[in-house]
Amino acid sequence: MLIELLEQEKLVLDVVKEYLDKNRYFNINEIIPFIITRFRTASRNINISGIEEILRSLVRKKIIVEGSKLSREDILKNQKRKLIYEFIVLNPGVYFNRIIRELKISNHVVVWHLKILLKFNFVKTVKIENHDIYFDFKYNLKDKKLRYLTSKEKSREIIEYLKKFDYGITKTQLSKELKMHINTVAKYLELLTQVHITFEKKVSKRILYFLHEDFFSV
Repeated sequence: MLIELLEQEKLVLDVVKEYLDKNRYFNINEIIPFIITRFRTASRNINISGIEEILRSLVRKKIIVEGSKLSREDILKNQKRKLIYEFIVLNPGVYFNRIIRELKISNHVVVWHLKILLKFNFVKTVKIENHDIYFDFKYNLKDKKLRYLTSKEKSREIIEYLKKFDYGITKTQLSKELKMHINTVAKYLELLTQVHITFEKKVSKRILYFLHEDFFSV
């Protein structure tokens, strides 16, 4: 997650960090006089418009964010935030409740750290089926729905069952075998079929479901 900075950006950022040590949050208009004073003391020649442009560049790169006391290099110094971020990187398409359950971190703490990770472009989120799901910011979202579905516990149960029993099965049989409500099975089979993970085939007046060959190794 390193971002290359120009020499003048580094100089301005050092002064921003000094400012943030003594102030509650970053604000471009309020910080400019502070930077000008520091540069005059150090005999550095950057005019006001140059400082403004450098600050905007740092904001565009999400090195600093309006209204936050943090800078980008501070983000992963917090151990819980780092743990959440690394979990998302390793589990693209993970949903909020799974983060809480598997990391055993309280709801409000996860919400807070996710907001910061989103604000500084460490992660991104998309909404599928009214669920917010999370990815590393650099992750290619072309197959986001597939990733989401294969990360869901019930989807995984269906996929794993079809891997072991590849002779085809009806919704009703699958419901009984997995002890999962028939409506839930129907919902996930429909979604899995939409993204070509499973397919259906009519055999002797029965609709059987199979796993596509590509997903036997997933």
